[in-house]
Amino acid sequence: MSLPLRIVVSLGLLALVIAFADWSEVWRVLRDVRLDWAGAALLLAFCDRLLMNARWQILLTGRGVALAFGRLLRVQLAANFLGSFLPASIGVDAVRIAALARAGHPVAPVVASTLVDRASIVLATLVFGSAAVVLLAEARVPAEVARFVYAMTAIGLIGCAVCLHPAVRRWVRAALVPRVPERFREPVTRIAVAALAYAGERRTLAAVGMTTVAVFAVRILFAKSVALACGVDIPIADLLLVVPILWIAVMLPVTIGGIGVQDASYVVLMALIGIAAPVAVSMSLVEHVVTRLATLPGVLFLSDVARRRGDVARRRGDAARRQGDAERNAGDVERRRAGEPPAAQLDPSRSTTAPRK
Repeated sequence: MSLPLRIVVSLGLLALVIAFADWSEVWRVLRDVRLDWAGAALLLAFCDRLLMNARWQILLTGRGVALAFGRLLRVQLAANFLGSFLPASIGVDAVRIAALARAGHPVAPVVASTLVDRASIVLATLVFGSAAVVLLAEARVPAEVARFVYAMTAIGLIGCAVCLHPAVRRWVRAALVPRVPERFREPVTRIAVAALAYAGERRTLAAVGMTTVAVFAVRILFAKSVALACGVDIPIADLLLVVPILWIAVMLPVTIGGIGVQDASYVVLMALIGIAAPVAVSMSLVEHVVTRLATLPGVLFLSDVARRRGDVARRRGDAARRQGDAERNAGDVERRRAGEPPAAQLDPSRSTTAPRK
């Protein structure tokens, strides 16, 4: 779907929400928003970023790409900020991959870990949504919505099983890979091999699974805080029912930053648990603001996304030279204490101030 069409869809859905909701009531709710609970939601939104960053780091480490948590977090925040203006999470992943590739990290492991990161969180969300409908829905979820959730989950699980089946993988190598243009064949093969290798790494998958559970717990608490900020106390059981379905709807890459889809989904799904449209719209607007505030620090790290391999190598070289100078200076101090001449007098070529030929 093209960018102009996504903008049209976003504006159209917003117009429907505006027509449906009583905006004088929406303004009343927004005017009385509790800042303490909005602040709690902001803190939880940032915790969500930290957990998602840890999840990505686990997968990267599993492919031999070792990056410090802080360095990866800067890339993650910058990508999330830019992703606020891009469709769904597709743009975020492209920015993350490009940032690490430009910094000189091997492309195939980076692409594989990022794709598995995205695919696994999508699949886990679908399974969570289906489980919530089965266990908690009773008669509150319309049959059409339940069928949509079940169908999406079935497609995801079947697709995963097909990709992992040995016979299918042999057929792909024999029949499809030779059809890939030669210039792309080797990179695509490397990415596929790196991604499929996760299937045999139980410790990595277990760590990712535990982190995913923590992510979902934080996101449910985030929804609870947003509701309290808007003056309603929604039971956790009700949030467990509707919020996963909301996540599934927002994953659809049809609007910019989820605008429109999220707002309409809030109105429809919150109505299932008795939340009026003005409150639902207010909750959606508060979530828009809070989640974008959580990504705002990414502005400070846009240079990490744009940094090229040469810049990284130059900075590493400068750091190594500074470390070497510090070690030489420390050695000179020890020599002076022992009554020996500095290293530069013993070997002028080691002096950082010696004239260059």
